[in-house]
Amino acid sequence: MPESKVRGVDPAGTVEIEHMDMRAPGRALIEQALAQDLAALDESTAKALFRAYGIPVTPGDVVNDEEGAVAAASRLGYPVVMKGLSREIMHKTDAGLVLLDVDDEEAVRGAYHLLERRGEGRLQGILVEKMVPRSREFVVGMSRDPQFGPVVMFGVGGVLTEALQDVAFGVAPLSDREVSGLLGSIRAAGLLGPFRGAPAVDKEQLTGIVEAVCQMALDHPEIREIDVNPVLIDGSIPVAVDALVTLAEPPAPPEGRLPVVLSALDAVFSPQVVAVVGASNDPTKWGGTIMNNLLSGEFPGKVYPVNPKAGTVFGLPAFAGVDELPQTPDLALIAVPARFVAGVVEACGRQGVRAVVVISSGFSEVSAEGAAMEREVARLASDYGMAMIGPNCMGVMSSWSRLYATGAIIMHPATGPASFLSQSGNMGIQLMAAAEDRKGGIGKFVGIGNEALFDATDLFEYFRDDPQTGVILAYIEGFDDGRRFMEIARQATVEKPVIVLRSAISDFGRKAALSHTGAMAGSAKVYEAVVRQSGIISTTDPDEFLDLAFSLSYMPLPKGRRVAIITMGGGWGVLSADEVWRTGLELVDLPADVIAEISEVLPPFWSHGNPVDLVGTMTNEAPERAVEAAVRSVAVDAVIVLGVVGQGAGRQRAIETARSFLVPGTVPAELEAASKDDYLAREAAFIHRVGELMNRYHKPIINVSFTPLDQAVFQNEGAYSAVVLPSPLRSVRVVAKMAGYRDFLASRGVAGV
Repeated sequence: MPESKVRGVDPAGTVEIEHMDMRAPGRALIEQALAQDLAALDESTAKALFRAYGIPVTPGDVVNDEEGAVAAASRLGYPVVMKGLSREIMHKTDAGLVLLDVDDEEAVRGAYHLLERRGEGRLQGILVEKMVPRSREFVVGMSRDPQFGPVVMFGVGGVLTEALQDVAFGVAPLSDREVSGLLGSIRAAGLLGPFRGAPAVDKEQLTGIVEAVCQMALDHPEIREIDVNPVLIDGSIPVAVDALVTLAEPPAPPEGRLPVVLSALDAVFSPQVVAVVGASNDPTKWGGTIMNNLLSGEFPGKVYPVNPKAGTVFGLPAFAGVDELPQTPDLALIAVPARFVAGVVEACGRQGVRAVVVISSGFSEVSAEGAAMEREVARLASDYGMAMIGPNCMGVMSSWSRLYATGAIIMHPATGPASFLSQSGNMGIQLMAAAEDRKGGIGKFVGIGNEALFDATDLFEYFRDDPQTGVILAYIEGFDDGRRFMEIARQATVEKPVIVLRSAISDFGRKAALSHTGAMAGSAKVYEAVVRQSGIISTTDPDEFLDLAFSLSYMPLPKGRRVAIITMGGGWGVLSADEVWRTGLELVDLPADVIAEISEVLPPFWSHGNPVDLVGTMTNEAPERAVEAAVRSVAVDAVIVLGVVGQGAGRQRAIETARSFLVPGTVPAELEAASKDDYLAREAAFIHRVGELMNRYHKPIINVSFTPLDQAVFQNEGAYSAVVLPSPLRSVRVVAKMAGYRDFLASRGVAGV
């Protein structure tokens, strides 16, 4: 940004706008303050910095006596604002050091002396400024997040900024598109348009202010916080009326990471030969569970147990050490006490093992001594060019390779396009087990443990480029290098969906901050900015996480937000229609030809609108024909089907229950006739038809079961398969997030969405 993006001069003279190279004069102001060991710039100096970056500010003079104040006010024209300048008092309004509407010479003299008394000898001067009429008030600010660096805030400003907290954040730098998204994301975004006879805010000028604050933060790492509050709207022009800039020594750069070779992760997920170091015949121990998982999962390659005290492990000959194996493993799974791990990793490196997964605990999670051992293990793996997962992890899995190498529980999920990394072993295993129970395929899983060498972002980068990965799943608690993660996520999301289950984002504690921005820049709001800018699909609900994982793995994205609801009963349809409104979807008016087609298979008293109430009709393929009529229509982008699936199980149970208490020979003819109707087969045919319709029309059709259903995914031939969810509202939320992801792709110019 060699020049200001703010253009023009206010003819009334209430705004000063300068066009000049911004970094050089800005740098001089910062260095002068640092040389004086100042913790903050006074307002006059802060506004000089703003002017250097093209931010329009109110014209004014700094004076040091009463006559100077009168002269300044006469030059500027009444009314004026008078402020006490202090490097010690950051919030002048709270200290009574801001006096508005000073409207004549006598008032100026009185205001000058009042400010002197209130300043109690801590003032460096009095600032006399042109009075800008009070109108719409906004705030623009910046603070430095420990994980993501400089973040910029925009929102409703003035003295109620912290009380209202109608603000949004963006991670710098921000593109014009991202600034536009930031401005539009606050609840009071309507204030940017025409308001009570005033014209719309000049968004180009406002965008220029936000981008200038971004640039200041990037140019000067010594700036800790910036507050431009309030930004008043003078006609249509945004004007910086107040300014706060605090300074601090920039944080030391993080220690350099040990080098990693991403391609070595191939050996983690597609090995031909695996060694289990610490293998055990006891299936309740880690080394036993991993062996059990590998063998019961029918791993097609060679498995070598390593245990110097056992002759055989689960019928396989055991070896005393890695160096005694008849062939070099691609992957070594290590489950020995922590004190032995470094020696095992060293031996693996000497033998040419390409990757190690350290299951063992007792490292940085328990003590400083353990942390030192962990660093040594990571250094050894890096020196040998090996991939290393862990330590203190649950293991890895690749259903593509039939490699099931996790501890704790036995699980063998089906193959699927999703790859899953988890910063919590327990959470990862529980979600994997739930996915297996619901028949949802997961292609790859890794519990990354302490991330001593390969971290979450490395796995994101690997999955981004992995041709077997169609959806990236992650359970995330935090990042060592948030900016690096955000960059990789931005690259990944334009290629494939990224779904993050995020925890540890609540803001129960506030860091000490001088600015409004710093006071409100909690981890939750910063993470919201990361999600918005990078295109991540985020949730804090494990159930929704799996719903999204299955839906994005097996169904197409909607082309828009227009939804048709087809329901076996009215209540579910009404609840879902409400949720459609809440999530920003559109309950589309069905065209006349769709209404006419559905009328052919339903009784005359059906709803004749959207939601389509099937009024319990299961005959003549009524559900199938209604679904196809809706999904075929160009007016519909997604279809939600409520209660068709589950009807079969409910009717089958009713038949079986009735037969259970009847004496043979007393079964009514009606029950005998009903018993000959295979409701479960009809339900299976409907589910299969849904898969066919998605493959034909390339639109999502989400089913919600009328009765509890263990299975969620019904894999079908073709690119898409039916997904069944347990709740109407969850189904609507999934469609809304799928539509939001599609909007993100469209905004990035991704073809074919």
